Amino acid sequence: MLKLENGNYPLGKGQVLAAVIAGGLEDFIFGRLKSPSQYLDDNMLIINPEYKEWQRSDKIVMSLLFSSLTAEPLSQVVGCKTSCEVWELLKQRYESTSTARVVNLRTQMQQLRKDGRSMQQYLSSLKSLSDQLSAIGEPVKYRDYVWYMLEGLPAEYDAVVTAVYSRPDQPSVEEVQNLLLSFDMRLERRQALESFVPQVQLSSFHTSDVSKICSRSSA
Repeated sequence: MLKLENGNYPLGKGQVLAAVIAGGLEDFIFGRLKSPSQYLDDNMLIINPEYKEWQRSDKIVMSLLFSSLTAEPLSQVVGCKTSCEVWELLKQRYESTSTARVVNLRTQMQQLRKDGRSMQQYLSSLKSLSDQLSAIGEPVKYRDYVWYMLEGLPAEYDAVVTAVYSRPDQPSVEEVQNLLLSFDMRLERRQALESFVPQVQLSSFHTSDVSKICSRSSA
């Protein structure tokens, strides 16, 4: 089982919740199944068997919750008396932090630019941010991923960006990445040639060249 901690709270929460529901014990963590009276008599001499059964089930849920935690969150809840207290404390402690992390990672993806990176480095950086979002239960949708990938490119990639957006089909993320890598290699060769042969202008790399690459990529 994945150990729940600050960086993966949504994913860890979903995993624990699935296990609790599978055991039919979700009423304990949600506080819907209240504790019966501990004693049957006013002198508190006779233990209520229903209380003992409730306590046993609640401790099973607490044990499951504790086993899903790393040392840091475990130290936060070790004093709780019921599974509902544990669940609520974890929720208060980590949900706001988790939301802030999701917003931060998505902002990083939106602001990521190729700049001086190689295309491979740029694509790897984007994938790393996307993987971190997936790890905390917030996977990036296909259209958003492609948008982030294309919008972070400088002006010299406008031709390939236009070609991707103009395609009637929906190329996979891998196809778009391969297209960008092919375009980048061709662009580097053109730039190298231009440094030796000044009359060869980068502007001669027309959209038709991109279309050829697109055709090969989708073939």
